[in-house]
Amino acid sequence: MPTIYAETSDGIISSGIKPSFAGARDYTGLVTPSTSITDIAFACESLVFTGRGAAQYRVTRSFFNFDTSGISGTVSSATFKIVVQVTPSTFDFIVISADTAFTLLAFPPGQPCSTNTLGSQDFDNVDFSTPYSAKQTISTRGYGAGYVSVTLNSDALTAIKNNNCFKIAVVEHDSDYSNSAPSGAGQYMGILFSDYAGTTKDPALDYTLATGYGNDISGVAAANIGKVDGVATANIEKVIGV
Repeated sequence: MPTIYAETSDGIISSGIKPSFAGARDYTGLVTPSTSITDIAFACESLVFTGRGAAQYRVTRSFFNFDTSGISGTVSSATFKIVVQVTPSTFDFIVISADTAFTLLAFPPGQPCSTNTLGSQDFDNVDFSTPYSAKQTISTRGYGAGYVSVTLNSDALTAIKNNNCFKIAVVEHDSDYSNSAPSGAGQYMGILFSDYAGTTKDPALDYTLATGYGNDISGVAAANIGKVDGVATANIEKVIGV
């Protein structure tokens, strides 16, 4: 199973503290990303701050991009892997599309994935309508526990196959993704990023290419087709000469 490590442009973007949850979650202003980081405790969060005044809110999202330009076949499965820290109890997150994030700045379209850079407007460049995984629930865990493996869905497999740069965001599930203001203090999770020493704990993408017939049939993605007229796709070279 081949492995691709995240580009060093991965990082976090935070809304900053806002007077309402909607103002934090849907913030469209300019925010300076943090990309030259090895790890950060508040890499993915939906928090509420209370005191003598009114409640205030902050949302932080983590962004990752992978150079998938070398993948030409149909992707039958893929796993996104990150090393995380959760204290003290549990944290729920989900992987979603960030296809419009990682601005090419002065570079025209078609440039290598490595030239993509998180931009100050990218906090809002996530697609909540395109989840790439199911909800992930992580219990108390430190960075020494190794990878958390997230199975990616068919939408993600298609994006990996069709795009030279696979762009994703890790967002807190129960408030940020679900658009529901956090109760209590909220949730947060730490993540190790690609600037962490070596690659053994870097964010990674494992994938497997399909064998046998690998084209879509009648609009159905090949990754979702197990058999054609009772014959396993792994044993099919062509369908009606194609």
